[in-house]
Amino acid sequence: MNLYYRILLKFLLTFIGIILISALPALFDGMKLDISSYLSEVGSIGSSLVHPESITYGHFQTTYFLFPGIWARWRYSMILLFVSFIITFLLALGLTLITIMVTKKIRKTIRIILFIGASIPDIFVIGLSIITAIFIHKHTNIPFFSIASFGDNQIFMLPIIVLTILPTIFFYRTMIYDFEEEISRQYVDVAKSKGLSTYSILFSHVLRNAVIHIFLHSKSIIWFMLSNLLMIEYAFNIDGLMRFMLTNDSSQILAIGLLSLFIPIYIMQASVQIVIEKITGKQVEV
Repeated sequence: MNLYYRILLKFLLTFIGIILISALPALFDGMKLDISSYLSEVGSIGSSLVHPESITYGHFQTTYFLFPGIWARWRYSMILLFVSFIITFLLALGLTLITIMVTKKIRKTIRIILFIGASIPDIFVIGLSIITAIFIHKHTNIPFFSIASFGDNQIFMLPIIVLTILPTIFFYRTMIYDFEEEISRQYVDVAKSKGLSTYSILFSHVLRNAVIHIFLHSKSIIWFMLSNLLMIEYAFNIDGLMRFMLTNDSSQILAIGLLSLFIPIYIMQASVQIVIEKITGKQVEV
């Protein structure tokens, strides 16, 4: 199947799936299924997507239009998500390249440490980060990080740091396995026999061949970060998109919120997929 056709088909199916999922609350009337109400809600969501300027929501007994105010929340959440992901990717890749060049014994120790680190609960990392920031401020009187967002005061540094910690551990751990798998392949021994240096083999061959696995893992990392982003927005009192969707009981807002998250992420992943398939000639899926 043509690359662009596959990308477009998956986009359309996911788009429709988000609409159908967003309308699910209308499917249940107590313990009974209400098909007509569900179909009506699907139609209402479809109409809202055609005329988004008419969508409203209530806040403290006041009604507001969803647009353009939602874009500020979307932008805030997207900055936190994408900056955190870029930092996560660069940290994990840099640490992996360093780790691959050390002895197997050291790598084994690192894998054990990463296994333990990956088992740390998300909420524990968030709570510990807040306590650490308060401790630093109390004993140095230097506000390195703002620990909560109030009004127009948006915070970035501490939420980004917290959002980066666990995904970096997961990404670092999976990258090590991907690189070790590539290093064990026969072409690496052939390259060494031809006198190529370790750096040349690592950057010119291993990294290029491992990029497919890295790309596949990056998708799960992004969705993992999205789930953490919801907790972080609550923990730091951030008026972001994830928190906004949860606090507003509206299928239209849920659908638009999910689509506004899905579309930029999918475009990014599809772009990377196109580049990888063109360079490697191998088929991958977003």
